[in-house]
Amino acid sequence: MEVFERFFQRSIEICREAGLLTEGPVYVDSTLIQAAASKDSLVRREELAQPPLSVSDYVRRLYRDNDAAPEDEMASDPKASLADPAPPRTSVESASPSGRASVSSRRPRRPNKELVSRTDPEATLVDRPGFGRHLAYKAHLAVAGQRGQIITAAVATTGAKADEHLLAQVLWQHRRLSRLGIPEVVADAKYGTTANYLHLGRAGITTFIPTTRFGNMRKDIWGREHFIWLPEEDAYLCPAGQKLRRHANYVATRRVRYRAPKGSCVSCSSRGQCAPSGRERTFHRSWAQEFVEAAKDLLASPLGKQRMVERKVYAEGAFGLAKELHGLRRTRFRGRHRVQIQLWMTAAAMNIKKAVRNTRPKPRLAGALRLLARLSAQLLRSPFALATTPV
Repeated sequence: MEVFERFFQRSIEICREAGLLTEGPVYVDSTLIQAAASKDSLVRREELAQPPLSVSDYVRRLYRDNDAAPEDEMASDPKASLADPAPPRTSVESASPSGRASVSSRRPRRPNKELVSRTDPEATLVDRPGFGRHLAYKAHLAVAGQRGQIITAAVATTGAKADEHLLAQVLWQHRRLSRLGIPEVVADAKYGTTANYLHLGRAGITTFIPTTRFGNMRKDIWGREHFIWLPEEDAYLCPAGQKLRRHANYVATRRVRYRAPKGSCVSCSSRGQCAPSGRERTFHRSWAQEFVEAAKDLLASPLGKQRMVERKVYAEGAFGLAKELHGLRRTRFRGRHRVQIQLWMTAAAMNIKKAVRNTRPKPRLAGALRLLARLSAQLLRSPFALATTPV
């Protein structure tokens, strides 16, 4: 693994020598990659964990290899009681006395918790519009440098891994491998979580990440824009002059709940637009609300609109080239570690080709770079090279 990572890092250094790597915005995105395994290979997880002996064989060996117990401690027919366990309860038996299904039967099914591929156990089942229903892995890239040309970080995960949990890791890999700072981060709304806003805001990194509307999502009642934030009092002032004060702090979701005084909304003249139910008006404020609002203002500016267009060109464009011209539409190998190697080699080949195009006046360096690009492409085409590589 270290050899392939160093090769990828060397491709970044080659781009630096070619004048393509400069400190600037870091564009982050992810894409799904079909795994080299079919949906027909899915089986229940318990089927892959079969014991070496059946229950009856185990009991037979137990009584053969151990001394018999005293008669008063033995069951009347111990072999039968152990070898023939009670059958599992059916769905009818598991129902509640009222005839309704149990709570466990109402829980949403999670295929990746119940099923696993015999061919590639680390691949996960993903169903997305435009991608279909496939076993998949996910590639996360950071793109930076002059005109966002250079891939500076590449992380492979399972297909079911949520994008927002990988942002900090991808940025850390970018900083470690490229030895560049992170003045700006540009990503889509998948990364717009409270944890990410807090991480970037506290680090002083300018954030261009869209977010969904926090708090009330209904369109027929007033949102937070109708309330005035009073930072010195840690409260909101409603249009009727009532103050919504801190009521609860939710650590798990990193947000604070604010509530109007009890009974204040029942006779309010704005009740129909603010609190139709008559109950006290409440809404939540993210711990990162100030960073969210700053990002929203940036995205509304001409620079923010430009950065989001660049993200589509640079980050999504890198994935398009990787899939169309470098075989990343489907994994060539099985297991996350070998998929990670394929991702590094693909990114290295793309970086080296860009460096070659930028160094045409220097024939010796260009020739060496072409050789490196051919070597990386050859490694990608040779399944044996990676299949025999220890991880």
